[in-house]
Amino acid sequence: MQLSEQSDLPLYQQIYEKIRHDIEEGLYPHGSKLPSIRGLAAELACSRNTIDAAYSQLVQEGYVESRPGSGYVVLDIRSDAALLQLQEREAAAALLGEPRRPRYNFTYGNLEAGTFPATVWRAITDDILLSVESGTCNTYTDPLGEEALRAEIAWRLSTQCDVDCTPGQVIIQPGTQVSIQNLLALFDARTDVVAMENPGYIGAREAFDRSGFRVVPCRVDVSYDEFFADLERSQAKLVYVTPSSQFPTCKTMPIKMRSKLIAWADANDAYILEDDYCRDFRYKERPQPPLQSMDHCDRVIYMDTFSKSLSPALRMNYLVLPPALLEKWRTLFANAYTSVPWLSQAVLTRFMSQGHWDRQLRRVQAKNKRKYETLTASLHTYLGDRVSVLENGTGLHLLVQVHDERTQQELIEAARAADVLVYGTEKYWMGSRPLTTRMLLVGFSSIAEEDIEPGVKALAKAWFGE
Repeated sequence: MQLSEQSDLPLYQQIYEKIRHDIEEGLYPHGSKLPSIRGLAAELACSRNTIDAAYSQLVQEGYVESRPGSGYVVLDIRSDAALLQLQEREAAAALLGEPRRPRYNFTYGNLEAGTFPATVWRAITDDILLSVESGTCNTYTDPLGEEALRAEIAWRLSTQCDVDCTPGQVIIQPGTQVSIQNLLALFDARTDVVAMENPGYIGAREAFDRSGFRVVPCRVDVSYDEFFADLERSQAKLVYVTPSSQFPTCKTMPIKMRSKLIAWADANDAYILEDDYCRDFRYKERPQPPLQSMDHCDRVIYMDTFSKSLSPALRMNYLVLPPALLEKWRTLFANAYTSVPWLSQAVLTRFMSQGHWDRQLRRVQAKNKRKYETLTASLHTYLGDRVSVLENGTGLHLLVQVHDERTQQELIEAARAADVLVYGTEKYWMGSRPLTTRMLLVGFSSIAEEDIEPGVKALAKAWFGE
C-alpha cells in the first residue's frame, strides 16, 4: 500500500479506500483478518491513530467488525446487514453529490470478486514465512527475479506454448508499463522509432511517450495489410503487437502475417514486442502459436502477465528476452533489483509448483467462457440487428457499434442513466478515428455471470426504450 502526502485525501482516508476496494474485489475474503493496527502503522510509517480512524470507518460502513481477541475481521458484504449499510452509505454519498456506482459494470481488466485464491495463497504465505525460506527476507535477491519462479515460467512456456526459452531469459517485472519502460532503456530515443497497432493499448503508448520515443501508428482496423504497409514506412526499431487478441479490436494475427512480421524485423535489425496478455482466453478455436515460437532470428521479445488470471493487484508480469538484448539488460541493470517483492515471487513459485496455478487457470478460463457466451447471446437477443458486435472469440471484452447517429458519449451517458457502465474506445486511437464514433467496449472480466443478461436488458432499454 502506497500513501501520498501530496494527495488531497487525508492518510486515514487513503488507507480506508484501499482496504475497502480490496474487500470488494475479494482480496480480503469473508472471515479474513486485517493487519493489526500496530503492524500496519509500522509498515506505513504513520501513527496508530491514523490506522484506527481508517478501521473505524470500515466498521461503521459494514465492511469489518472488531472482535475481542481476533482484531478486525472482514464481514460478508453480501449479507443483508452489510448490504443495508452499503445502501445507506450510497444514499449519503448521493446527498453529498458523490457519484454512485452503477449496478451493471461491463468493465475490462479487473477480475470478478472471489477470483483470487485467497485461502490457498494465505496458507502458502504462512508456510513460507515460518520456513527456512524466510531467511531470504534478509538478503538482496536475484536482479532478474527469483530463479525458481523463472524456472516454473520457462517450463510452462516451453511445454505449453512452444516458446523457446531458458529460465535465464525470463525477467520478473512489476507490470506491463514498467516492463516497457525498462525495456526501452535498451534502445535510443534520439534515433530509434517505435511502431504500434492503431488502435492499440493506451498503457503501452503512454509508456513509449513517457520514455521520449516517437511512436508511429500502424492501422489494424481494416486489415493487417494496412498494418504492414504502415510498418514498412515507419523505419521502426521496435514494434509493439498483441497478436493473440489485438487490443481493442479482438482480431487475431494470421500465421502468414506473423511470419512476414518476423522476416521484417530480421531484415531491418528491429525487434518485436509481443504482448501475449490474453493468450489463455479463446472460446472458439485453439490458440495460434506465439510469434516467439516461430522466431528463429532472435527478434521477438515475449511479454505476459498474471493480471488476467490471478490478480492485477499483485503487479507481476515477465519478459523473455532474446540473447543480444539479455546481455544488454544484464549490463545496464547490473546494480538494480526487481521491485516485485520476494514474498510475492516465492508464494507464486510454490502456487505454480503445487499445481494450484493450473487449477486456477482452468477455473478462470471456464468461467470466462460461460460469461462470453452469455454476453454474446444476450446482445443478440435484446439488441439484435440494431447493433453490430465485433468479437473473435478471444479476450475479455467485445465491441458494440450502434446503428444510428448518436455519438459514443451520448450512448455512454444513456447507459449510465440506466445503471449500466460501458466504455468508449476513442482513447485507443492515434490520429483519425474513422470507425469509433459509436463503438463501445463491453467487458466481462469483472461482472458476475448472473448480472450479464439483466445488464444487457437494462442497456437495451436505455438505448432503445425496450
